[in-house]
Amino acid sequence: MSLPFNVRQASGRFGVDDPMSNDPGLFSLSRSERYMAFGACFVGGLVLSILGSVFIFLNKMVAFALCYSLGNVLSLFGMGFLVGFKRQMKMATAPVRLTAFITYITLLVLTFVLAFTLGNGALCLVLAICQFCALAWYSASYIPFGRSIIKKTCGSFAAAI
Repeated sequence: MSLPFNVRQASGRFGVDDPMSNDPGLFSLSRSERYMAFGACFVGGLVLSILGSVFIFLNKMVAFALCYSLGNVLSLFGMGFLVGFKRQMKMATAPVRLTAFITYITLLVLTFVLAFTLGNGALCLVLAICQFCALAWYSASYIPFGRSIIKKTCGSFAAAI
C-alpha cells in the first residue's frame, strides 16, 4: 500500500514527513495559502459538479459535460496545492493507482466527446457515474485500506439485494 507521504521513524512532528515542506509547488505559497487554494478548488469543483448535475435534467448535455467534468478536474487539481503538482503527478502514475487514473482520464474525455457529438443524455449520465466511480476508486488508493472498505461496502450492498 502506498501513502501520499513518507512515514519515517523519529523525523518531523509525529514521525511523519510533511509533504508540503519539500515541494514549493507551482506557486511559492505558504501552508495556509495552500490550504485556502485547495479549499477554493474543492468548493469551486463541487459547485461546478452540482451545476452540471442540474443541467442534465434540463437536457443540456454540453453544459452538463463541461460543468461536471471541469468540476471534477478542479477538485483534483486542488490536491496539487497540498502535495505539490509534480509529486501529485508522480503519485497518480504510481503502479497502485495508474489504472484508476487512466480510466478516470479516459472517462472524462469520453464524457466530453459524447456530449459534444451525440448529445445523448442517458449515455452522458452513465459516463458521469462511471467517471465518479473511477475518481472514487483512484482517491481511495490514497487512504489506507480505502479500496478494501469500498469492496466490502459494495459486497454488503450486493448481498442485501
